[in-house]
Amino acid sequence: MPKTRTLTVAWRIITQIRRDHRTVGLIFIVPMVVIGLLGYIIRLPAEDINLAIVNEDQGFSSPLGMSFSLGDELVEALQESEDLVISEISESEAEENLKAGEIDAVLVFDEDFTQRVAEEQRIEFILLLEGSDPALNTRVQGTMSREFIEAVQRIEGLPGGPPPFKLEVETQYLYAGQNFDTLDSLAPVFIAFVAFFLIFLLTGVSFLRERAGGTLERLMATPVTRLEVVLGYMIGFGFFALIQSAVILLFVIYILGIHYVGNPALIFLVEALLTIGSVNLGIFLSTYAKNELQIVQFIPLVITPQVLLSGILVPVEEFPNWLQGLAYLMPLTYANQALKNVMLKGFDLYQIGWELAVLAGFALLMIFLSALTLRREVA
Repeated sequence: MPKTRTLTVAWRIITQIRRDHRTVGLIFIVPMVVIGLLGYIIRLPAEDINLAIVNEDQGFSSPLGMSFSLGDELVEALQESEDLVISEISESEAEENLKAGEIDAVLVFDEDFTQRVAEEQRIEFILLLEGSDPALNTRVQGTMSREFIEAVQRIEGLPGGPPPFKLEVETQYLYAGQNFDTLDSLAPVFIAFVAFFLIFLLTGVSFLRERAGGTLERLMATPVTRLEVVLGYMIGFGFFALIQSAVILLFVIYILGIHYVGNPALIFLVEALLTIGSVNLGIFLSTYAKNELQIVQFIPLVITPQVLLSGILVPVEEFPNWLQGLAYLMPLTYANQALKNVMLKGFDLYQIGWELAVLAGFALLMIFLSALTLRREVA
């Protein structure tokens, strides 16, 4: 009967999948791990804003000899905030610490800050931001506006009387700036992810077909060495990987019209090293797959953790230490950092040398592992 035949086919599929331990793990275990990790990352509490204050305010002196420094009063009032970690530094230290990522923002009170408030009945302060992360910029600006108003309201003896007052913020940026929107800040990580993912998938499936079709076995019957086979496939797949990388870069720059400040050649160099590593990763992992479905199964095991931990969703610096350790094992983390530094900060070749070295090392490691795996495959 048709119903019996249908159930027979269904039972065959169920039995086949039940015997495939990798597929069973993909169905039951991997979703819990991935969703659990994603939920943990999303629920990470927002860190306090590290605010450095450069207080050069000379204060205000009355005819009776009494002095008042609004800058000093505001520093004291802001220290009561639960969302700010306050430190006082000199102007020479501010930019250096901001570049190093030790602080999130710098609040500057110039010499005539108090005098200007008394004369013009308005409060104006300078807020210096690193600028390459629009989300952080928005959070810092919103928090500072709220905290500043609350701090002013806690001060007694404010020149010009109590609020209402006119509050003006002059925001300055070390990198990028207000012309850079969310797409500009996300472009580097998306360039890296798209190049890495698509090349991995293309190489893994294509190399699997070479094995399934017997082409690889025929090659191994010739005098060609295993390393030469791997390098040959790497060059062949890598040729199209580099073309794809160039297409992605040109599309992002000229079609999407993203803003960037670095050298496009350096952007392409980072892409090239990442895709070469991705090609060899695809070759390496494809030797553990018997069909194209099993290649796809590597996506949640290999690609998804890199998406979650490489800084695409949340900056790596905001992870707890144990999670940062895992993040720095991911090649995509270094590609994201290098592309951000070039596109948003204008870093040169020397300044991203460490990230390039890691990506090159990853590519060499994958070549070595692919050769070893190929030896086991034909043994």
